[in-house]
Amino acid sequence: MPGSKLTVMTSEEMRAAVDRGEDRSDWERVRREAQRDPVGAELDRRIGERIAAIEARKRGRPVEGEARQAISLRVPVSVLEQWKATGPGWQTRMTEALRDALRTPA
Repeated sequence: MPGSKLTVMTSEEMRAAVDRGEDRSDWERVRREAQRDPVGAELDRRIGERIAAIEARKRGRPVEGEARQAISLRVPVSVLEQWKATGPGWQTRMTEALRDALRTPA
């Protein structure tokens, strides 16, 4: 851009410049221009809503039923191999077997 000047400042230098009144941004003009353009204002509002929705969304897989906790459990290799040999879903089946064992009186 003709006549533009790129200046590199640290965030501390920028804050100091603003405190000295050296901020050349005309925020009042920006607000006036935004109010003159109702379509742009509506788009800005929609974009803001989408950003808020994205930030509010939880990451990862949703929890179904009771929450689970990862643990470290040492079991014999032969026992683990037998559970894995039952195919996909072996961890869920192992959990159910543990749950059933708690229900059964000793």
